[in-house]
Amino acid sequence: MHKIVYSPQAIIDLDEAIAHIYDNSSANARAYRVSYERKIELLRHNPEMGTECHNKQIDLNCRVLVFESHLIIYEIGVDDILIIRIFHQSKNYQKEFKK
Repeated sequence: MHKIVYSPQAIIDLDEAIAHIYDNSSANARAYRVSYERKIELLRHNPEMGTECHNKQIDLNCRVLVFESHLIIYEIGVDDILIIRIFHQSKNYQKEFKK
């Protein structure tokens, strides 16, 4: 089982997503957080459950996990999974990874 590690930007991304949902409904924000944590727990046990990044037009050696309306970009290490970024699907996330 892998340890989950967040990049500083991924922490900001998650906080912003939850804050945005909270602006509309605190109950929905709590439900989102609980569902998110369940999905991440599944990821810990199944690190390859996301699709390869190139399938989402991201030019990195990483994977993408779809969660509700968000994309979780992550890398699999030997003992850990690094959550790189979390994007809303409506965002142009590909431009963030252009060289």
